[in-house]
Amino acid sequence: MMEADDRFPVHPDRSGPRNLAVLLMLGALVVLWMGYADLQAHRIGLSDDQVSTLIATPNAQGGEPTTLDDFRAFERDARDDGAFLTRAVALLTSGGLVLTGAALLFRLRRAGAYLCTAGAAIGLLGGVGGSVMIRGSAQAHLGDALAFTYEAWVYICGAMMGLCLAMAALPLLNLRARMALEPLRIENRLAKDESE
Repeated sequence: MMEADDRFPVHPDRSGPRNLAVLLMLGALVVLWMGYADLQAHRIGLSDDQVSTLIATPNAQGGEPTTLDDFRAFERDARDDGAFLTRAVALLTSGGLVLTGAALLFRLRRAGAYLCTAGAAIGLLGGVGGSVMIRGSAQAHLGDALAFTYEAWVYICGAMMGLCLAMAALPLLNLRARMALEPLRIENRLAKDESE
């Protein structure tokens, strides 16, 4: 077994988990906002003026234009498939778990890191799954430029929730952060390793 080196003692890192907790809280608020927007898209959708504003720029770029009727068909298809609702439920659940977990993580509770990790995993799987479903509806009904936008959201959602998952799992993987979250058990284990 490797000897412990007294020249480089391992100390708990209490500031790292707290800094991550603040970042995760901010991220959770963005995820909750996106989940609420998807819930609204499932329930009532966009007004005619909002749709006209949304399709104006992609239609000006050339290619196959998107009409108001095309967009309404896209919304109906995505609602019927439950795409907006799937992503909304995933993101709202994810945001709630990450927000609660981040508050606990800020208080250096180990359960906070587990809640954040679980919430980010739910957001990653459900968010990407819902985005893929929405992309399918967009490809069936919308013009090329606007369909590409919904395809990009699959990658954006996956990248952001993947980053959130990596940040949430960091306190569980880093020794110094784990020592700050549960100091007695790890310090006892280190003392036991040193005595052997």
